[in-house]
Parts: sequence; C-alpha cells; structure tokens
Amino acid sequence: MQRDYTALNSPASHTIRARTLAVGLAVAAALALTACGGGAESGSGKSVDSLETGAPTGKNAAPKGGDSGDAAVEAKRPQLRLDTSEEEQSRFTDAYNACLQAHDVPMNTERAAAAGAKQAGPKVSEKDYPKYQAAYDACLVKLPRQPPETSPETNTRYADDYRAYVKCLQGRGMKIHLTPDTSVYPDGLAWTYDDASVSLPEAEQSAADRACTLEAFGGK
Repeated sequence: MQRDYTALNSPASHTIRARTLAVGLAVAAALALTACGGGAESGSGKSVDSLETGAPTGKNAAPKGGDSGDAAVEAKRPQLRLDTSEEEQSRFTDAYNACLQAHDVPMNTERAAAAGAKQAGPKVSEKDYPKYQAAYDACLVKLPRQPPETSPETNTRYADDYRAYVKCLQGRGMKIHLTPDTSVYPDGLAWTYDDASVSLPEAEQSAADRACTLEAFGGK
C-alpha cells in the first residue's frame, strides 16, 4: 500500500498542493494556516487532503509498508470519517503538527501567529523533505488516515465518486475541472481551477467542499 504522509485540512479553497489525490475535508481551524502551505498559489492548484501538513508525498513519501512495524503504526493512526467534525479534525492536526515540531521540523510560526492559532504547521520546502524524513516517520502514528471512501485502494467506486464530487463543486459555483494526478496512485484524479481567479470566497468553498464530499462519497 502506498504510504501517504498528507493529512487533513486544505479544502478546495486556497493554496492547494497537487501531490495527492485524496478529497479535501474542510477544517476551519486550519484554513488560515494553509493559505500558502506547501503548494501553488491560490487559484492554481488541485484539491487534496484536508489536513495540510507539508508532509512528503509522491517521490518523497516513505516506501510501501508491509512489515509488522508498519502494520502496527497503521493500526494506531486515527481514522477519519466523512462526517468527522471540524473540531475533531483540528485536534488531530494540532497533535500531528506538535509531534513534528517536537522532532525539530521547522514550523510556520508567523502564519500561526497571524491567524491566532496555538499550533503552527510545518514549513518545509519539497527539496528539504528528505532532511526531515525521520521526523515524519516518527510522527506517522499521529497522522490521521483518510476516510476509506476517499481512496481508490479502499473504494471500488472512487473514480465515479470523485467525478461526482467535482461536478457537485462546479454546481456550487466553483470554476474547476477534473485532471489526472499520478503523484500517489497511477490512476489518480484531482481538480484544478479553470483560471487564476478564485470563484468563491474561502468560507463558501470550504462549505461546498464538505457538502460535496458527503454527497459524492457518502451517497448523500
């Protein structure tokens, strides 16, 4: 199984990294911290997981698991649901980021202070990921696992659900389109904005992302 080090908090709204295909679940407490968190500028990126951590993915991700140690870590990781509350997701985010900070990963304290947040997220450029790989490995046990519905490994209808998710976002006013994303899975999907403009205010995009995730992946 491909190990993905991203967590959960960047919805369809702003600086969105294009390194993973998992659907975004909105986390209000993390929105302010992820406005520039590790990816392209607003209006130019794709939808990803909702806990923006700046954690390595794609070519920088840890190798595939398989031994008993990996299995034990995976079993202890928090499991998110499609309807996990924003408050609960925020607690997971803070616990994971606090672990990274304790392992000397540089943190974006300036953005946290500006947002009035107690816990900052990591501030690591892609080229520096290997330097902090040991820290990400040590904190993996605190990284929430995505809802199984949002992974092609655990959802046989993932492609159809993701297309429905994108169609739902478009119906709510987001000017986006579907695009392939092979950074984590060979048949991965993501979305990107039609142009450089942001079509909805941040709060509305967050609400649309959460509603469309539940509708498309939860059959609601």
